[in-house]
Amino acid sequence: MKNNIKKVRQQKGKSLYWLAKNTGLAYRNLWDVEHGADVKLSTLYRIAEALQCKVTDLI
Repeated sequence: MKNNIKKVRQQKGKSLYWLAKNTGLAYRNLWDVEHGADVKLSTLYRIAEALQCKVTDLI
């Protein structure tokens, strides 16, 4: 699934390491999600909360 997580994260000037730390998700899992791996809605909510954006901005 194509998503905009990496784009939004970079626009906000945050590193993938920062996102992992602030969501409690594993760095490798986030990397996989940014590169098209399937992602749960609950994970999208955690990412959106950390990046202070809407879930719809990420997909």
